[in-house]
Amino acid sequence: MSGNENKHESGNKSARKFTRRNFVKYGLVGLAGAVVIERTYDFLSESTARAKIVIVGGGSAGITMAAYLEDIFRYDDLTIIDPSTDHHYQPGYTLIAGDVFEPKDIVRSTKSLIPRKVKWLQDSVTELNPDNNFVVTAKNGKVAYDFLVLVPGCQVDFNLVPGITREDLGTGNVHCIYDYQGSIACRDALRKLPELKEGRLVFTDTYTKLKCGGAPKKICLMAEDRLRDLKLRDRFQLEYYCNQKELMKPKIFGDRLAKIYDERDVIVKYRHRLASVDTAAKKAVFDVLPEPSGSPVPPDAKYERVVVDFDFLHYVPPMSVPDFVKQSPLADPAKPGGWVKVDKATLVHSKYPNVISFGDVASLASKTGAAIRMQAPVAAANLRALVEGKEPHAKYNGYSACPIITEYGKVLMCEFGYEDKLMPTIPFLDPGIERGIWWTLKAHGLKPMYYHGMLNALM
Repeated sequence: MSGNENKHESGNKSARKFTRRNFVKYGLVGLAGAVVIERTYDFLSESTARAKIVIVGGGSAGITMAAYLEDIFRYDDLTIIDPSTDHHYQPGYTLIAGDVFEPKDIVRSTKSLIPRKVKWLQDSVTELNPDNNFVVTAKNGKVAYDFLVLVPGCQVDFNLVPGITREDLGTGNVHCIYDYQGSIACRDALRKLPELKEGRLVFTDTYTKLKCGGAPKKICLMAEDRLRDLKLRDRFQLEYYCNQKELMKPKIFGDRLAKIYDERDVIVKYRHRLASVDTAAKKAVFDVLPEPSGSPVPPDAKYERVVVDFDFLHYVPPMSVPDFVKQSPLADPAKPGGWVKVDKATLVHSKYPNVISFGDVASLASKTGAAIRMQAPVAAANLRALVEGKEPHAKYNGYSACPIITEYGKVLMCEFGYEDKLMPTIPFLDPGIERGIWWTLKAHGLKPMYYHGMLNALM
C-alpha cells in the first residue's frame, strides 16, 4: 500500500472499515462474539445428570467429543483412554508429501489438546466388555463405565500386502502417505524425480473402507502437476490402479476426476487390486477382478494377474478396526473389517444402547475429518439424551467432504451425504469444478479450523 493510500485510509474511517484487513479483523470479532454466545448458551443449558463416561480414543473424534461433553455436563466424570503422546493432524500427511507442509506443522502434544476437566488415561485398551460395562487396559486393568464412546479410529493393515511392511516404507521407492514417516519419505522421493531420466509412477487404492479415500488420488495428481511444472512430464508415465469401476462417488466427482486423468494422460486401470510388491525387483502384482469387491481375494480364486514394473509406487494398504475392537461383541461380524455397527443417524450402537461410536471405527460410509466434525455434535446430543433417560433425537445426515487437490492451487471440493446426495457448502458454486478458493481453504484454513474450532467444539 502506498503512502497516499495510507494517508487516505487514516483520514477516512468510512473507507477504512471496508478494507480487507479490517474485514478480517471485524470478522474475527464477530466470530469471537458468536463463540461467547455459544459458550454462554451451553453453560446455561448444562445437564445435571451424572454418569461415568469413558472415551476410547484420543484422536480427532475423541478430543472433539470430550470438548462437547465437558460443556454439556455440569457434574462430569469424563475419561479419555489413549496411549499416544503426540497428536497428528492426519489430513496434513498429503501436504507433507506434496511439500506444502513441514512435518512439524502437523504435530502437537496430546496433553495440550485434551479439555481441561477431562481425565487422560495414557494407556492402551486391550479388551472391550460391553455386557459388563468395562474396558481392560494394558497398564491399569479394568476401567468401568456407565456410557462408552468408542472412537479409536481405524488401523492401517500394512501386513496384508505381501512384500512390504510399514517399517520398509521407502525401500525400492515404495511409499504410503497414510503414515507420518511414510509421508516424509514420499516427499523426499518426489523431490528426487528430476534425477531420473525417465520413469513409471504407479499409484493404487485399496479394497476396504478407508480413511480419506481421496488421498491416493491427491498425491497422484500433485506428482503429475509437479512434473509439468518442472517441464519433465513427457519423461514419465503415470498410472492409477483402482479397485472400483469408477474413481469416486457421487458421479459428478468421479466423472470430473476421470476427465482430469484423461486430459493429463494418467492411465487408469479399473478393477485392479494390489496383490503383492517386490521391492528389490520393483514389480507390483495386481489381481484383475471380474467385479469390484470389498472382501479379500479368496485363496482359491483364479483371477487374471498382471505384473507391473515401476520406478515409484504409492500404495494404500487395506484398513480395518483395531484388533481389540475386532475381537469384541461391538464389531459387526457380517462385515469385513469389523466396523462397529451403529445406527447411521443417531450413532448409537445397534445392540448396546449405552455405547456410541463414530469416526473411522464405525460402520458409517465416510471416514474423513469433515464427517467427524458433523458427527460429534450429534453423538454428544444423543449421549446427553441417553444419560438423562431420554430417547436419542439428533440425526446425522451423512455429510462428508473430501477436498481433492487436482493441482497446486486448485481443489475439487467433494461434499456429499447419504445416498450420494450433493451437499455443497456454497450452493451457487458448481460443485463439479475445481477452484482456487478451495485450495486456500485446504492449504491455509482447515488446519487452524481443526485445532481452534473442531477440537475445541466451537464449530
